[in-house]
Amino acid sequence: MAIKENMLGVKEIDCSDGISTEDYNQIDPNILDCFPRQEYPVNLFHWKEDIRVLSPLYVVGRSVDRHLRVKVRDLSEKGLLFFSRNQIEQYTDCVACNLDTALDDPNLTWEEKAGLFIHELNRRQVALYAHLLGAHLADLQRAVEALCAYLIQNPQRIAQLVRDVHADLSVERRRINASILALAIYVELNKGDITLETLEVVALGFLLYDIGMSRLSPLMLSKPQQLTTSERRTMREHPNAGVELLGKLNLTRAEIVEPVIQHHERLNGTGYPNKLKGENIGQLGRIAAVADSYCAMITDCAYRSCISPINAAAELVTNERKYDQVICRTLVRFLQTVQK
Repeated sequence: MAIKENMLGVKEIDCSDGISTEDYNQIDPNILDCFPRQEYPVNLFHWKEDIRVLSPLYVVGRSVDRHLRVKVRDLSEKGLLFFSRNQIEQYTDCVACNLDTALDDPNLTWEEKAGLFIHELNRRQVALYAHLLGAHLADLQRAVEALCAYLIQNPQRIAQLVRDVHADLSVERRRINASILALAIYVELNKGDITLETLEVVALGFLLYDIGMSRLSPLMLSKPQQLTTSERRTMREHPNAGVELLGKLNLTRAEIVEPVIQHHERLNGTGYPNKLKGENIGQLGRIAAVADSYCAMITDCAYRSCISPINAAAELVTNERKYDQVICRTLVRFLQTVQK
C-alpha cells in the first residue's frame, strides 16, 4: 500500500494490490450500533472499488451530523467501510458495550476478545459490588452468559483468559483475576462434563465470591499497616456478609453460595468462618480458596509486597494441609502455558 494525493490534494491509500486484513478491517452495520452517535471512536475510510483506494471519510474528534451518519451506514451495509487496526484498542473499547456482537466480530482475535471480556466483567463486577442493584446484577449476568456460550464451544479458550490475567496484576484487577482463574480451573477439572446452564451458574458464583468485602470499610481495607485483632475479627465475617447479600439478590443456588461462604476455609480446619475440614469443603469452595490465595500473593497490597506467580504456586503446592493439591497442580499447568 502507498499514500497518494488525488486531484483535490486529499491523501488516499493506494490498495491496488488489495486491502490488507492485517492493516484495515471492514466495519459491520451491527458494530455501528455500538458507536456513539455524536462522535465515532476510530477514523473511517471509504473503499472505492473502481479505483481501488481507501479514501478518508471521518477523523476522530469531528462531530457526526445526520448526513454523515446516513452515509456511513450505507457504506457499511455495502461492505465499503473500513478502519485501521492501529486503532484496535479504541474499537474494542467501543464494541464492549455489546458482547454478543463482539463475539461475532471477525475483526477481533480471540486474544482481543479475552481482554475485552475481562475488562467488561471487571467493570460490571465493580459496579455490582459498589451498588447492589438488580440492574447491575443483570448486566453482569449478561456478560457471564456471553462468555460461557463462547467457552462451551471450545474450553481451550480459557487458557487465553489466564494469560490475560497475568498481563495485569494490579490491585484493581485482583478480584476479577481470582474470579477468572477460579473459572479456568473449574473448566479444566470438569472438561467434557459441563453444560452451559451449569457453567453460567458456577461462573456467576466465582464472580461474586468476594462480594462480602463490599460491606467492609474502605479505610480499613486500605490501611498501610496490618489489621488489629478487632479488625481481623470483622474481616473474617465477610463470607457470612456475602451470603446475606446473595439472599438480598435472590441468589440461593448452592453453586453460587459455596465459593462465597467457603473461599477462606482450609482443609485442615484452620480457615473461617466455619472451620470446615476436608470433604466438608466443596470443590467450588476449594477452587475459590486456591484462586483467591494465589492472586493475593501475586498482587501488591498496602502492607506487603507481592511474590512471583511461580513462587506463589510453589507455596500452595507445598501447603497440602490447607489446599487441594489436584487444584494446585491444575493451576501450575496453566502457569506453564502462560510462561510460553
